[in-house]
Amino acid sequence: MIELVKKTMLAGVGLAVVNKDKVLESLNEYVEKGKLTQEEAAAMSDKIVDEGRNETKKAKVEASKLFNEMLHRANVVTKDQYDELSARVTTLEGKLHREFPNED
Repeated sequence: MIELVKKTMLAGVGLAVVNKDKVLESLNEYVEKGKLTQEEAAAMSDKIVDEGRNETKKAKVEASKLFNEMLHRANVVTKDQYDELSARVTTLEGKLHREFPNED
């Protein structure tokens, strides 16, 4: 399942790169036809790239939420959860040994 999520995300990134190249080609065509200035094309390109980055960030957040939800449903403990529980156990063991010293 993890591999499927990874492949889906990588495919999305690949698609974004291909679309960026296509958009830049299209913008250059408009510049050549005189429908856009080079400055307008550059501004549009920057805007498209920024929007793409924002969408990618949103997709990563959503994928992370989905992945964590899947782990929760599968009753899998995350590393953070494990570390938190381990710290709690260590603290409790320390308290126990202070209250009831072991002579062994």
